[in-house]
Amino acid sequence: MSSQIARQYENYSIYVILSLRGANPGFHWGIFCPTATPTGQVWHAINRSGGWSLELKETSGVPTSMSLCLAFKVGTVNSANWETFKQTLASVPANGQPSPNTNEEFTCRVWVKDALHALHLAGVIRLLKSIAEIELEALDKAEANRLAVERGRNSARVINQTGYSTSS
Repeated sequence: MSSQIARQYENYSIYVILSLRGANPGFHWGIFCPTATPTGQVWHAINRSGGWSLELKETSGVPTSMSLCLAFKVGTVNSANWETFKQTLASVPANGQPSPNTNEEFTCRVWVKDALHALHLAGVIRLLKSIAEIELEALDKAEANRLAVERGRNSARVINQTGYSTSS
């Protein structure tokens, strides 16, 4: 079954991922770009050691993660914009300061929203919906899948046709 799950992901696509946070409310947000499915790179803001920081890791575990509720595609990258994509994500602040775009208190969710904004400004993706609309739709879809994932009856919902953006 894990190879079936992994095949849902399209290589060099940009996915926003929402994962369960154990008993805590809400979701942990990140960005996943598979490069050789199931292997890919994850960018996410973490605060495991007392302060916020950006973590970039290569992993093959995203598609089969037991806590992943939703992965939705927001664009694609190619050889022409791969370096811009990586540099853009690396430049999005993950230092715990409020968002420079919305002034929201910093969280992993806010980092992803700022990252989408930065990818749009860098021309990697062209957003067709507002980030607020994208956030609400993602939360609705992840919440709809939460209970089934928590009970082990369902894996993450993977959405490849979202209408959120076009790629450059």
